[in-house]
Amino acid sequence: MIEELTGKMVKIRYKKFFEEQRLWVFIGKVIKFTENWVIVDGKGIIISKGKINPVDIDKEVRTLIIPRDNVSHIRLLPDDFDVFNIEVEEIGFRYFVKVKGGPHTSIGEI
Repeated sequence: MIEELTGKMVKIRYKKFFEEQRLWVFIGKVIKFTENWVIVDGKGIIISKGKINPVDIDKEVRTLIIPRDNVSHIRLLPDDFDVFNIEVEEIGFRYFVKVKGGPHTSIGEI
């Protein structure tokens, strides 16, 4: 299963270790997936409470090496998901990334 994620588009949600920590997800293409690390090319999204615009999306694509111990969960996205046109919508107290042709993926609750 580990090797099958290489080359796939994913949303990675980071673990929260304390209540005040901001929500952070990373969306992109898996470059390499090992038992200890995930290497992904994509963009990060951070949700911050109390801001006029609480959603902050990276302007440029970057490569992250993420320790698997920091990953809360991984969701597979369609292979044609466009990281250059990420759309976020608020429904109630939750934020979602729109996914064309499938269910939207949750960023988290504010």
